[in-house]
Amino acid sequence: MTMVANPERGGASGGGTQFVRRYGVLLALIVLILVLAIASPSFLEPRNIFNILSQWTPVGIMAIGATFVILAGGFDLSAASGFALCAVVAALIASSGIGVEVAFLAALCVGLVIGAANALLVVVLRINPFVATLASGFVLAGVPFTLVKNPYIMVFEDGFDAIGTGSISGVPYSVLILAALFIIGGIVLSRTPFGEWVYGVGGNPEAARLFGIPVGWVTAITYVISGFSMGAAAVISTSQLSYSASDQDPALIFNVIVAVVVGGTSLAGGYGAMWRTAVGLAILAAVQNGLNLMQVNSAAQYIVKGLIIVGALGFDVWTRSLSGASRANGPVAATAARPSRATAGKGGAS
Repeated sequence: MTMVANPERGGASGGGTQFVRRYGVLLALIVLILVLAIASPSFLEPRNIFNILSQWTPVGIMAIGATFVILAGGFDLSAASGFALCAVVAALIASSGIGVEVAFLAALCVGLVIGAANALLVVVLRINPFVATLASGFVLAGVPFTLVKNPYIMVFEDGFDAIGTGSISGVPYSVLILAALFIIGGIVLSRTPFGEWVYGVGGNPEAARLFGIPVGWVTAITYVISGFSMGAAAVISTSQLSYSASDQDPALIFNVIVAVVVGGTSLAGGYGAMWRTAVGLAILAAVQNGLNLMQVNSAAQYIVKGLIIVGALGFDVWTRSLSGASRANGPVAATAARPSRATAGKGGAS
């Protein structure tokens, strides 16, 4: 199936700009790691790296789901509220003695239902994704408080903390799960027809529809994937902490979006890759660790993160404008109208 030209295959014209757009985020991560390693020699110790990754696993899992939604041209602001609800459900069922496995499965199912509900609002009712998921997020934020009176639910069941705190050969299970999900997500986006459809829908939904891509179904599935990621992240988080909180962390959804955007995935849709989100997550985690080492207060940390996302968005707009200008003035312009595979913006192997 053919679609729009891949903006990351711009040929020789604008080669420098294309290289910076493709791999600039990776170079930034390398520089950041070197700086932190110099500032704190213990930063690169495996134990410290695994601790950081384990702490950021819930955010990373949710960022995987958000990547699918954003690549398809959507947005999901209900993730933090959905995460809190899934966590409460898992803790409630586990603490009741029904079974740890049942609790985790229930959390995943609740996440899938949330994703399906968002898909219904966006695809069937055709409500703007920003408005739809913001509204569903408000609804979901209130549900946990109707289920429990105590905002914190402690879980003392045997085996509940195994996934979150267990390890094999020093590598936490949570980190292994995160890595596996990133690999699976990357394969789906880069090696399957569904992945091509996601890029096509995000790049140009009308053209995708003309080429026979089921735009509605593709969009709906991305929201279901996002819902599943809420449930999976809640399972890991409650297992790590052995409790759940009814109130959501206000920084959670911000961190999820920052991880995706800083990695280079465009909020306009159609451009990005799963490996980019992994790199974005690593940058965010490293920055957070560096700020903590410097004992920067939480208010200043919000300012820094805000500046990072503004910079990432500005960089995306700048490189896209330069790429567009070089294509318009270069030899690629003659062939720009020729359709190619619907892999716009994959950014190389995912």
